[in-house]
Amino acid sequence: MAQSVLVPPGPDSFRYFTRESLAAIEQRINEEKAKKSKQERKDDDEEDGPKPNSDLEAGKTLPFIYGDIPPGMVSEPLEDLDPYYINKKVSVLYMSMKP
Repeated sequence: MAQSVLVPPGPDSFRYFTRESLAAIEQRINEEKAKKSKQERKDDDEEDGPKPNSDLEAGKTLPFIYGDIPPGMVSEPLEDLDPYYINKKVSVLYMSMKP
């Protein structure tokens, strides 16, 4: 089962996506692969696994519990708020990552 990390609601939950963020995702992926290789799974069925949060879908208004995105972070790559993506690499803009 994937590690579930809940992001606390509020404006403090917004973090820039950095090279360190990418390294942390890659580390979690490797740890999950190592754990899976140690545990033999007969049925690796994703239907029972975690699902993306429909409230955090692209194109939807951000839920009020997160508040407004700080002005300096608008149009910048940010870490994903949805814990479903904690171990997934999706659409990363490597060129514009903050050092």
